[in-house]
Amino acid sequence: MKFSFVFGLFVAAFTCASAQSPRSENIIVVTLDGMRWQEVFGGADSLLTFDSTARYSTGFVKKNFWAPTALERRKKLMPFFWSVVAEKGVLLGNRNHGSLVNNANPYWFSYPGYNEIFTGFPDPGVDSNDKIPNPNETVFEHLNKMPRYRGKVAVFGSWNVFASIFNEKRSGIMVNDGFRDVSGKLTEQQALYNRLQHEMPDLFHGSERLDVATFHMALEYLKANKPRVMHIGLGDTDEFAHGGQYDFYLDAARKSDAWIKELWEYIQSTPQYANKTTLLITTDHGRGKAQDGQWRHHSDEVPGAGEIWIAALGPAIQPEGESKKTAQYQQGQIAATLAKLLGEEFKPKHVVLPALPLGR
Repeated sequence: MKFSFVFGLFVAAFTCASAQSPRSENIIVVTLDGMRWQEVFGGADSLLTFDSTARYSTGFVKKNFWAPTALERRKKLMPFFWSVVAEKGVLLGNRNHGSLVNNANPYWFSYPGYNEIFTGFPDPGVDSNDKIPNPNETVFEHLNKMPRYRGKVAVFGSWNVFASIFNEKRSGIMVNDGFRDVSGKLTEQQALYNRLQHEMPDLFHGSERLDVATFHMALEYLKANKPRVMHIGLGDTDEFAHGGQYDFYLDAARKSDAWIKELWEYIQSTPQYANKTTLLITTDHGRGKAQDGQWRHHSDEVPGAGEIWIAALGPAIQPEGESKKTAQYQQGQIAATLAKLLGEEFKPKHVVLPALPLGR
């Protein structure tokens, strides 16, 4: 009788645990600043590829990114997205199928977008790109307060405003942005990347380093320090788009896709991370349409600049592939989603938008 009772409790507990959605033990967020949904889902834009007045190399674009169909073009541009993520994860935001993702904040540029992603709060008071310490608590700060995540939360960003966005001083999060060196006891590779970032061209006049430095500094930190929560903020796509360099913009997107592939392969080859880590990829804002050069710009005065996309891959993600469900999602839903995927709740003092329905 006693054995039967105990065995019954065991079975009930096992059944209950099995019925629960799988959770991640680690979360990594990668952002591609200002990357349009049009290229993510359709590859090189025909109007920009065959623009006879373009000051960028349309020959380079045609050779490297053009194909007869949108399905072929997007695979040429972002092969990892359209193989691994599309097969094992989910992609939201192809407006041609009615999958809509938008900024909830009214400004459609970077600081308000990153604030919305990580605080879940489209705060109308966050209305500039100035280096003002964020008054809102991010989900990263919230997690860093918990003993199981404390000291295991890290941010690497090309843009030198991320320390303000994550309120580095208040939150205690390790933030490396702009041209800052990684400090502490360094591996040989970390020391090398510290040096190389200063020897690369300063294309953006001190405000932002090239993404190749940011990515490799972040990956080496991941290998050496094993954080559980991480953000890698890439920015080349936005900078090259602002410069009207569509060839460089596409090249930056393809390199970002290759780095995300490298990141995922490392995750899946490492016991601490393999099958325990969710990768979420998104952007801070959209851009205008191809006509009249509006693709270069974004703000509340540029139609379409609030249209974004989200991709996710990992053990807690329902492998839907390219979503063709008619639905409206908001950028601000990402913060609660990150907490939920870890089996946590994000309840700061400010209002938070509800989590996305991405889980299994």
